[in-house]
Formats: sequence, C-alpha cells, structure tokens
Amino acid sequence: MATRHTYATADDLRDYLAGTSYSSGWTSDAGSIRRILEAASRRVDDYCGGGTFGPLTETRYYDIGSGGLRQSPQYQTVAITDDIKTAMSTPGVVPLDGWIVSPTTVTAYGGTDRATSETLTEGHNADFFLMPYNSSPKTILKLNEDTTKGLDAGQQTLSILGSWGYTADTVSVTTADAISSTTATSASVTSATDLGPAQTILIDSEQIYITAISGNTLTVERGVNGSTAATHSGGASLYRYDYPELVVQACLDLSKIVFRDRDLGAVTTIGSGDAAITSAAGEINSILMTLGQYRVTGTSNGVFF
Repeated sequence: MATRHTYATADDLRDYLAGTSYSSGWTSDAGSIRRILEAASRRVDDYCGGGTFGPLTETRYYDIGSGGLRQSPQYQTVAITDDIKTAMSTPGVVPLDGWIVSPTTVTAYGGTDRATSETLTEGHNADFFLMPYNSSPKTILKLNEDTTKGLDAGQQTLSILGSWGYTADTVSVTTADAISSTTATSASVTSATDLGPAQTILIDSEQIYITAISGNTLTVERGVNGSTAATHSGGASLYRYDYPELVVQACLDLSKIVFRDRDLGAVTTIGSGDAAITSAAGEINSILMTLGQYRVTGTSNGVFF
C-alpha cells in the first residue's frame, strides 16, 4: 500500500523557494515538485522510524514465541526456575513496530494454525492498555493483569487492525460538492484557497490525496492510506491533516535541496569563501537531526508477568 501523507504542499514549497509568495504564473514543474515532496516525506519517515505522521489503516501481525518470521519481533515464553517452584511466564508486554493512533480489532490466536481465537478489548475492565499512558503516540500493548485472556505462542498469533501513525489531527478547511462515484478522480469544493497539491484530505471516513488543483476543482487519488473510497453528499465537511511543524519544515528543507541540486550534478561545494554552500549530504544530515525528538531508536521486550 502506497503511503499518501506528504508533509508540505507544492504551493508551500513554491512559496518557500520564492521567499515571499510565488508568481501565479508558476505552473510548471507541478509533477516534479510533488514527487520531490513525497520523497522528502518518506525520508523523514525512514529517519524517525515510527511510521507515518498521518494515519494509515492496516492490519499488522506479530509472532509470539519461537518462529521463523524473523522480520517481526519475537517474544519468548520464559521459564522461571528456583528452589521452590517451576513456572512458565507468558509475555504481557508487546512493543509494537510503529506508532499507533487507535486499535480497531485486536485478535489473539491460539496457535499458528489459528484454530481458535479471541478478541481483546482496551480498557480497565477489559484486556489491554496502550502505552505510554500519559502521552502519545502509543508504541506498546500491555495486557491488563486482571484479564483472563492471553497471548499464545506461534507465528502471527497476534493481529492488530488499527489506525497507525503519529497523529490523526485534522483542521476543517471547506465543504465539498457531492461525489456520486467511488472511482471519480475529480472533486469540487466551495473554496480551494487553503488546499494544495500533495496534500491528504479527509471527507467522511475516506482519505483522498490531491495531485493537482484548477480553480475549485481537485484532481485526486481516492481511498488512500488504507481507507475505502465512498460516495459523499454535497456539503460534507472537508478536513486536511495537520502534521507537526518541525516535520513540515524538515520536508520543505529537504525538498529545497533536491529542487536546487537537481541540475547541478554531484558536487561537494557550490561557490567559495563565505558564500560557499556545503555539500547536500551535510545539509540533509543537519535537517534530519532536527527531528531527533521523533526518532524511534529501538524497541524492548518490556516486562514479563
């Protein structure tokens, strides 16, 4: 599934490159600018390591106990032996492989054959909590110590369908005209003033990616990020996703470098003396380092009980 969260719009980058406000006649390079912004956004995601900064709906699977799927975390049952007793402790904490906004369905299977299963629900009177408790994003699933349910050893014995990402924050922008088809690639809105190419929007429960704008008509990609294309009534509220400011700025900074250097070839230094520009690699590393607070450096098996 292609990720369609781009952290700045084509208009944002044009304004950034122009210094104030770009000329209304600057309509060339639209496709190139969008691809540059998309690549910069994926570079940000790769550096931070937690997933995307906007929501993506999908199912992820985890191995519990020994197994051959080494690409996903392995959680081992642990034998506890002392002079008094021998017991088996099963994992109660599962570090997730990315940020999660909210789980929809969490399923624990009785074994790799999936002959039996049970659904786990979140809450104090239910089966699990998401951690950390007092901040977001959530990165750990922890069983409620009072639950009667558990996690069984096997491959892909834990399944989590949910909204994955750093945040699902949105800002109300405008309203849309009716969209009567699930395959339509254009949509009209009351005003496109606060919208731009390379932007993901939300209408009802469908995420839609804008690839171009002409007047108040959007050219779009439907049902992105795991959402489902649907019909929409006229006057439906349209929201744009709101990403952290540091992430937006990093996307613009990275995109500026690629836009500036695309015709220069491989060079170490541009110019000389005080006016010299450092190598692109050095600039890129400096930009990415501004995102250190979002970086996921590793996972832990947590606590077993």
